[in-house]
Amino acid sequence: MNSLLNTLLIKTQHILLSSQNNNVYSVRKEHAKFEGTGHRVNNLEKKFLVWTGKYKTVEEVPNYVAQNVVERARNRMRIRIANYMMAATALGCLVMVYLGKQAAQRGESVSQQNIEWHRQINEEAKKGK
Repeated sequence: MNSLLNTLLIKTQHILLSSQNNNVYSVRKEHAKFEGTGHRVNNLEKKFLVWTGKYKTVEEVPNYVAQNVVERARNRMRIRIANYMMAATALGCLVMVYLGKQAAQRGESVSQQNIEWHRQINEEAKKGK
């Protein structure tokens, strides 16, 4: 009698567990259906999606796009903008080096500009007395 109850109890637990697992899997399947429609994109994100090549025009971009697609576009734009900023910084540094060398050839220096500025300030102070 005891073994019969144990067998029945084990079978009941197995049925309950398998039905719970089916429910978990069905919930996951239902969640996966809605996962691709999750994020409402704004105008800037639409432009990012076009600039990264996901869509050809802004008008083609739907109002709702999968979150991972939007994140990938944002990350690519973040990297692209950072690269452009690094190139602009390097170009700016080269321009400043060139302009500094030209000023040095003309005989201009920061110390001379500082001395001249102090001289003008001192003259204005003497005139003001």
